[in-house]
Amino acid sequence: MNVKNLLSVEFIKTNKKTFICFIAGLLGILLIFASEAFSKTSKKSEISNKEYVSYSNEMEEKLADIISKVEGAGKTKVFLTIEESEEYVYAQDISSDRKDNTQVNDDKKYVIVDGNSGKDGLLIKTVNPKIRGVAIVCEGGDDPVVQQRIYSCVSASLGISTARISISKMSSMEVNNEK
Repeated sequence: MNVKNLLSVEFIKTNKKTFICFIAGLLGILLIFASEAFSKTSKKSEISNKEYVSYSNEMEEKLADIISKVEGAGKTKVFLTIEESEEYVYAQDISSDRKDNTQVNDDKKYVIVDGNSGKDGLLIKTVNPKIRGVAIVCEGGDDPVVQQRIYSCVSASLGISTARISISKMSSMEVNNEK
């Protein structure tokens, strides 16, 4: 039996159940292909989100480690607020047509290379996310001298103003739970 016979009006009238099964099979195949297309984009966003969380956690751990070494800080917890995700900068091939020192036409094309997963743009650099603010809770957070040391340390480490840094004393209950 071929496709022409399956789609003929006579066959449809006499074999409605077979025709419905044929159409259902075609729809199933189309749905499989459609789901593959959508899953690739969602996998990319999942990877991007994992990188975002990983970067945030890594920075929080590093900051907590550094701050806990500041004299008087004691045990430390850090929370970062990140403004954007990573930014990727790709190589471009730029050609310009100039006449009499005036620019006439700029043509920009991304440089494409063959990679393991097909053709990709040539990545020049990755720009880390921007940090919007930092919340710090530590044992010595109520001492103004310790706060000033932490403000200076965090501001210099992250390149943000001290207005974006909050320092508080860790509750005694939290300190006792960690011992």
